[in-house]
Amino acid sequence: MVMRQLLGTTLVAMTLLAGCGDDRAADVSPPAEVDPVTLVSGTAGDGDPARHATDVSEDAALAAYVEQFDHPFAAKVTGAAGQIDLGSGQALLAQVVAIGCDAPTSAHVLGNVIVPAKVASPLQECFAPVTTVALAVVPG
Repeated sequence: MVMRQLLGTTLVAMTLLAGCGDDRAADVSPPAEVDPVTLVSGTAGDGDPARHATDVSEDAALAAYVEQFDHPFAAKVTGAAGQIDLGSGQALLAQVVAIGCDAPTSAHVLGNVIVPAKVASPLQECFAPVTTVALAVVPG
């Protein structure tokens, strides 16, 4: 019994780890109660992929977050965040969800992680990587 549980746990862990790397996209359907995720993409925008989202609800937190990007892309992310209205008791999360040849077209929030959808027809080569940042409104 213990051996069977250990084997099952090991297989689950291996399956999850196999998805690690730059391709963190998922085929999981988003929960219905979560607001849509805003995706902002830019060629050669810099930044580092993250495993969890950062709360950028405050102006200072957003300014610190976008320091990782080149100036034009930082301005684009800041502008997109400025277009999002936060209600009482809500927070704005930001996360670099992809850097590569393709930009995901949708994403959903799972806990404190924003998970991009898989790209249907990924490109094999590109001249410059595309950085994609996801912005999501969540309960604060």
